[in-house]
Amino acid sequence: MSSSKQRSAFDQVSELDRGRIVAYGERDCGLSFRVIGSRVGRNQTTVMRICDRWMQEGTTDRRGRSHPPQCTTSHEDR
Repeated sequence: MSSSKQRSAFDQVSELDRGRIVAYGERDCGLSFRVIGSRVGRNQTTVMRICDRWMQEGTTDRRGRSHPPQCTTSHEDR
């Protein structure tokens, strides 16, 4: 599967489902991504990505940036 299709499937998960996935992951420690996915009706890879983002960033929000943040040089900041 191409990365654009993977991102597309990941982005189609509702905020409610993202919350359910995180709740299952935290409450029932030890459940596999496959089991969590079957409980919420999602693919185990999608569940894994949502859990990974939650553990790394503390959020399940979509990234949604169409361009990188603007950076300025120290000279421009003066």
